[in-house]
Amino acid sequence: MIGYIQGKVLDADGKKAIVLTNSGIGYEINFGYFLDIDSTTACFIHHHISENDESLWGFQKLEDKKMFELLKTVNKVGSSKAYPLITNVGTSRIIQAISFDQVSVLTEAPGIGKKMAEQIILSLKDKIDKFQTTYLKTSEVEDNIEVYSPNDKQTSTIDHEVLNDVVLALDSLGYKDKDVIGLVKNQLMKGFTSSEDIIKNVLKEL
Repeated sequence: MIGYIQGKVLDADGKKAIVLTNSGIGYEINFGYFLDIDSTTACFIHHHISENDESLWGFQKLEDKKMFELLKTVNKVGSSKAYPLITNVGTSRIIQAISFDQVSVLTEAPGIGKKMAEQIILSLKDKIDKFQTTYLKTSEVEDNIEVYSPNDKQTSTIDHEVLNDVVLALDSLGYKDKDVIGLVKNQLMKGFTSSEDIIKNVLKEL
């Protein structure tokens, strides 16, 4: 089973990524974050194998992978429903939603209705404390994925959740991903963390 992949990004569109490892094998991964093509990245992997399907699901942090696997233990919550919860809501907010019965938080994810959100909360309520104790502390060193630019010897840390949110927002305004990803990344490198501020700054440059 594949649990972790590191390599060069050959293609990425915010939904899937193709990563070429040093062994010469290129893996197609379900990866809900934007990555720079030709950069080097690393991610934790959930390797799904069934009678009719085999797929790889990528995560920035170990706790995200473990939360994904925990969500899949809930009846009728498969990979395609669990993954948007991770990429759209985030592990920390999922924990909060389960702990405090916040159905509306879980329904922010595509494909998750009120009934399913209630089922997730009911099913995982007794498991969430153990999850926090086991995984949140051990994952602190994995808070961000480091991205290495082939044209820059320095290592930069990019918050891909903010990057993803901003690019999607600009996409809804009619701007192509390839035209804005570099500009958004520059704003993150300058220390901007607010999606609203980054969008305003990028629009000034377009």
